[in-house]
Amino acid sequence: MIEQKLPLFPSAFRQMGGTVVLAIAYYQMAEISRHLASTPQDVTPVWPPDGIAAGAVLLFGNWMGYGVFLGSFFANFWAFQDSTSFLSLVISTLPVMGIAIGTTLGTIFGAFLLRKASNLRYPLQRVPDTFKFLILAGMVGPNINATVGVACLALSGKVPWTAYGTVWLTWWISNVSGIFIVTPVMLSWEQFIHKKRHSLWQWLSLSSTSEDFENLCHIRQFPVNLRRLRFWLILAEPVILMGLVILSSKIVFSKEYHLEYMLIPTLIWSAFRLGQPGATLFNFIVAAIAAIATVNGKGGFASEDLNQSLAQLQSFIGVITLTILVLTATIVERTQAQTNLRLAFAELATTNETLEVRVQQRTEELNEKNTALKQTLQTLKQTQLQMLHSEKMSALGQMVAGVAHEINNPVNFIYGNLIYLSEYVENLLAALQIYQQHYPNPSPALQVELDKLEVDFLQSDLTNILQSMKVGTERISTIVLSLRNFSRLDEEGLKAVDIHEGIDSTLVILQYRLQATAHRPQIQVVKEYTSLPLIECDPGSLNQVFMNLLSNAIDALEESNQVRSFQEISVNLNTIWIQTSQIDANQVMIVISDNGVGIPPEISSKLFDPFFTTKSVGKGTGLGLFISYQIVAEKHGGNLWCESTVGQGTKFAIEIPVKAKKIG
Repeated sequence: MIEQKLPLFPSAFRQMGGTVVLAIAYYQMAEISRHLASTPQDVTPVWPPDGIAAGAVLLFGNWMGYGVFLGSFFANFWAFQDSTSFLSLVISTLPVMGIAIGTTLGTIFGAFLLRKASNLRYPLQRVPDTFKFLILAGMVGPNINATVGVACLALSGKVPWTAYGTVWLTWWISNVSGIFIVTPVMLSWEQFIHKKRHSLWQWLSLSSTSEDFENLCHIRQFPVNLRRLRFWLILAEPVILMGLVILSSKIVFSKEYHLEYMLIPTLIWSAFRLGQPGATLFNFIVAAIAAIATVNGKGGFASEDLNQSLAQLQSFIGVITLTILVLTATIVERTQAQTNLRLAFAELATTNETLEVRVQQRTEELNEKNTALKQTLQTLKQTQLQMLHSEKMSALGQMVAGVAHEINNPVNFIYGNLIYLSEYVENLLAALQIYQQHYPNPSPALQVELDKLEVDFLQSDLTNILQSMKVGTERISTIVLSLRNFSRLDEEGLKAVDIHEGIDSTLVILQYRLQATAHRPQIQVVKEYTSLPLIECDPGSLNQVFMNLLSNAIDALEESNQVRSFQEISVNLNTIWIQTSQIDANQVMIVISDNGVGIPPEISSKLFDPFFTTKSVGKGTGLGLFISYQIVAEKHGGNLWCESTVGQGTKFAIEIPVKAKKIG
């Protein structure tokens, strides 16, 4: 990056010292150029002082313009002074000051344009920035130098106006050539020293692109003899190249043959092996030798036509400079890209290693959390279902118990009064018979009323009516008792009960579904009870299991009836078998089976899953068997399982202990 290298507020002493050093360097380079590379017509084809001026301003800042002005002034003052008189001396000084001002403005303006275009980056590290340097700092800036300088000479009469264009072009090309060959040397070496100032080995290698440079940081790992050998090899390569360039240049420019471009392979070699600092330095040496040889009439560029000689020389300088700068910028870009790629691959490898570990750890964490979440969700779902069903059954039990209680009172009242009513009616009928015996011939009016009452039919039918009312009230009392036994609302926790009473109570409640209809005969219930001990259980929840299993059996029978006629059902009646048995001293079994449609094997494994149902929408929630299994297995420590054959029927078996093992 090209920016001011001194502190933001440099001291006056440092600025003054820098200005003096630049002025002296500018002046000395101008004198050397005039002495070594000036034609007999006082034409200098290459003006290196402008290259020094441009490099100084780019490196240190615009304040170096003071040194440019002083150097340009003194360099031209001795060339154009007229010391015949004091007045002539003063007058001859005016165009020199104009030339110095033009040189300063052109240098600062070119540096300003380059900084803006390259965003203060080092201009020789990228190919686009290299072209910006050659065009803006190398070509645009010298326009001001040449325009102001030639104008001052023309105004002072030192150059005729008719030759303005020719002189301007020569001036401009010499400035461009000076910037092309000198400024890159200053910029590249300053960049190299700035980066490598902490490593002597890297400085001696003069290379930032060779393989040797990449391994210099490991030199101390080699034995002493091998380190010494590598040191001399690294030092010898630039010396050999330097000698080869100078020798080749001497040979090429000592003849009149056009062999100048034979030097380009050597320069390319230096670009690949020595990097940008070495390549620009060798480019400067070749250009200097070519300029000195040409102005002295040697080499293929020398001819009788001065303009032709200068044009060929300057074209050669421009071509080799452009080639070297673009090539070295390309090499730098490639090297930087390779370095970035290696760093990226290294970072990617490190990231992959850590990423694999992190992914594995994260996967394990997610699996653990997922498993825990599934278990929690399953537990929550089951708890929710149990709470829902428990609340539902609790509400149903309260309703059933309430209905049973409310019905029981009036039924008991009616049933109790029927006894007295029967006695009263019997007494009245007996009194009527006695009355008829003593008064066999009633009056005509009474006989008419007796005929209307049909006393004989009333006597015979009244007894039947009372008997029917007695049977009805007894039936209602049985249903109410079954409802109370089913709900067991007044019983909490474990209680020793007769399982058969719970089954019978459930059958009474389901009696309406067992009765015959217009589409089928009555469903038969075959009870095969054996003598069982009292079972320690929660009778209310166990009755819910009986209700669910018996309801499913009735549903299965009704489903099988959909494809059979009344006559076919009459031949093979719908039947539910209820069997109880004692397996061992502490285990009983209740089996409820039917001859319905049966359950396919692929469904059997899902029967006790929550929300699984084969019934149509609105006819089942899929919770009955799930809750039944929870009641039997978890609440009573038993087991509930199913066996089924498609087309033959289904059997559900309940195994529970006589003495409860678990209750929750």
